[in-house]
Amino acid sequence: MREAPVKPISRQVDLNLLDLFDAIFRTRNLTEAGQSLGLSQPAMSHSLSRLREMYEDPLFVRSRQGLQPTPFAERLAGPVAAALQIVRGTLEKTSFNPLTANRTFRIAMTDLGEQLLLPMLVKRLAVEAPHVRIETQDKTIGPVAEALATGELDVGIGFISGKIPGIYQRVLFSDDYVCVVREDHPMVRSPAISLEAFRQMGHVLADLPGGAHTGVIEKILKAPTLNANVVLKVNHFLSIAPLIANTGLIATVPRNLATTFVNSWKLRLVQPPFQFPSFDVTQYWHQRYDHEPSNVWLRNILGSISRDVERADLAKTVIQGD
Repeated sequence: MREAPVKPISRQVDLNLLDLFDAIFRTRNLTEAGQSLGLSQPAMSHSLSRLREMYEDPLFVRSRQGLQPTPFAERLAGPVAAALQIVRGTLEKTSFNPLTANRTFRIAMTDLGEQLLLPMLVKRLAVEAPHVRIETQDKTIGPVAEALATGELDVGIGFISGKIPGIYQRVLFSDDYVCVVREDHPMVRSPAISLEAFRQMGHVLADLPGGAHTGVIEKILKAPTLNANVVLKVNHFLSIAPLIANTGLIATVPRNLATTFVNSWKLRLVQPPFQFPSFDVTQYWHQRYDHEPSNVWLRNILGSISRDVERADLAKTVIQGD
């Protein structure tokens, strides 16, 4: 024998009536309860009649001390108040307090992002969120988008081309490309390298899996009009600095990263013999977490420190004569 289908709770209970029951139980006065709910006396009387019909119990009876609950209403009061509190709680937005938060944020970024952003991020967190931890992961954009959707990752940072369904993006800063050579390179004496020298020198290329930088740089270097001599491909940008410092090779890298190379190694920045395109470094996150307080906070922190990375003040002065 098939069981009768259970009626949806919305057809059995009117939430407004439960709110009314709670108000009457607390005040023991129909007029005062109506004022707290913004209802007139007739509306309160009508709603109380519906409540009595729904529960098949008088619920409240008049006395000299006001409306007194029946034994059934006494038993009902606790569960109703608890249920209303739960419902109200769903309407309250959760907050995020970085000073007391104890959690781990997971960010997708390459070694380039780690070099540029992590030192400043850790410094900020030490003051503003001392118990927050950071884990970075280097993934191609496909797995990153999936991990953002599932919550495995909180945000991603990098240079990506095009839009991805379900993924929101915000530009952190803009950058362009510049060449790096060792400080005493015999073929590069001026702030800009000649086209002939650029063709003759051996090039190092960072070949990051799924990285947009690789495609942009390699497309130009291998163009028929240039046909540069790419002698070495490496998996990470940070491998380039010691290679350049100890060889006669040249590399084309993002300018902000090149600036950190100059500060740590005996390298020079030189302008390439033609204009490489500029690009935007973006942070990206899944639409599910667009309003999630901790995710919003993290994105704002990253946006703030990224403004300090802008190349305008520092990097433009690194190339002598530029």
